[in-house]
Amino acid sequence: MKCRNLSLLTFACMLALTAGLVSAQDNQALLDALVRKGVLSQKEADQVMSEAAKEATSNAPLSKVTVGDWVDELKLSGDIRLRFQYNASTPQLPPAPNQTNYPGTFQQDRWRFRLRLNADVKLKDGWFAGVQLQTTQASDSANQTFTQGYDNYNIYISKAFLGWSGIPGITLIGGKQANPFYTTDLVWDPDITPQGFVERIDFHKFFNMSFGEAVADGKAPPPPGPAPEKPSNALEVSLIAGQFIFYDNNEYNLSTIAGNISNDSWQFETQLLTRLKLGQNFSATFAPAIFFTNNANAGTAGNPSQALLNSKAYNGNLTEYDLFWLQLPGDITFKVFGVPTTLYWDFAYNFRGASRWDRVYGPIYSDVVFNRAGTQIVGFSNIKHPDQRDRLSWLVGLRIGQNKKAGDLSLFGDFRQVGLAATDPNTNDSDFALSNLNIQGFKFGIAYNITDFVTAAVTGYICWNLDQNLYGGAANTFTNLQNGIASDNTDQVVQVDLQIRF
Repeated sequence: MKCRNLSLLTFACMLALTAGLVSAQDNQALLDALVRKGVLSQKEADQVMSEAAKEATSNAPLSKVTVGDWVDELKLSGDIRLRFQYNASTPQLPPAPNQTNYPGTFQQDRWRFRLRLNADVKLKDGWFAGVQLQTTQASDSANQTFTQGYDNYNIYISKAFLGWSGIPGITLIGGKQANPFYTTDLVWDPDITPQGFVERIDFHKFFNMSFGEAVADGKAPPPPGPAPEKPSNALEVSLIAGQFIFYDNNEYNLSTIAGNISNDSWQFETQLLTRLKLGQNFSATFAPAIFFTNNANAGTAGNPSQALLNSKAYNGNLTEYDLFWLQLPGDITFKVFGVPTTLYWDFAYNFRGASRWDRVYGPIYSDVVFNRAGTQIVGFSNIKHPDQRDRLSWLVGLRIGQNKKAGDLSLFGDFRQVGLAATDPNTNDSDFALSNLNIQGFKFGIAYNITDFVTAAVTGYICWNLDQNLYGGAANTFTNLQNGIASDNTDQVVQVDLQIRF
């Protein structure tokens, strides 16, 4: 009987130890108690402990991911966003006096989703790399509209880059990457990941630009415990340069059309990013930049670029001609009753706006011509020339709050004007006015963190023409009321988002 009880008790001990029913710290205490009561001998207790350790080792989970010893860090992340979007627009072209089939308003609503998967790697000796996969091929949006039936959807490479930062303060990147510049969505859509090369020099990492720090007087020892966080006053200055491949032309193209078709189309931007920090609650950013192109065609008239999938991308000949603009984005951030508040702005002026208007977009007219019956438009009249407003784009806005953790709430609103020849329709925001140029209006929104990783947001756009009398050329065509980079009189857009990060 005693032998049977001993075997059962020994079995129970083994079960408890190997199944994790008792903690690792209590294993030895349990066995010692059994030895003292004479239930187990010391030899039997040692045997039970040894077998439990072997069992625990054999059941230990094996590593599922193996990386080279030159990898210091591998970070996997992503997000999924569900969106309902409603948009409505009225066309720029007027109805003919006797026209009976004029549509008046174009309205659309759709359910969409966005999936992004990221892998970022830090390697030894200052090397790093990154990859992003996302839905849809469009370069200015990862939004996939739910289509017919139970369709499956493609996934695309939206980032693939490598870089080196082996010297503190110097960063070199090559490949398809996130936009490296401080900017707003006035001239750069935040969804665009340009492809090419970037160089960055952070001068504040070479020179100490902090100032105004408190200095101990040496009369008394510091209090025990961690030192209190001091206000940080500093000036940060960075020089960022980017050279982006916009279109890969055939260097042996023998076409006789006008323009540079045997050189690749490139975009160049250089920015001096300056940020002043005063204490913990105030900062000011000023980031002047120069953007220009090498005036090469993006494809030819017989083979226009098929890669320009932005909402209003201009695929005509000489697309990247006469772009040379000065951009002046910036912000002032402070706290009001403890709430982060940011006043932000942007400004862009195309010094070649007049030439781009005439050579790339024109001729553009101020009047339409109807047929004799007054039933349709048959042409345009009175050539129109650009003024300063057509070469200029700007915005000013206010953001209150932030979205970092559960319960955070933020609101923002801005007003902007975008001249027809001020920026590039291949890079501008596809959401504001559906990517139209020659536009002005408001963008506003609210976002709330349901949890640390789930955010709900509503964004709205109310836009109308900067000039209501631009007809023909690249602006619009009378054969299709929605064709052109300035085809609408008004645009309204509402987007309702639910996003989860992982």
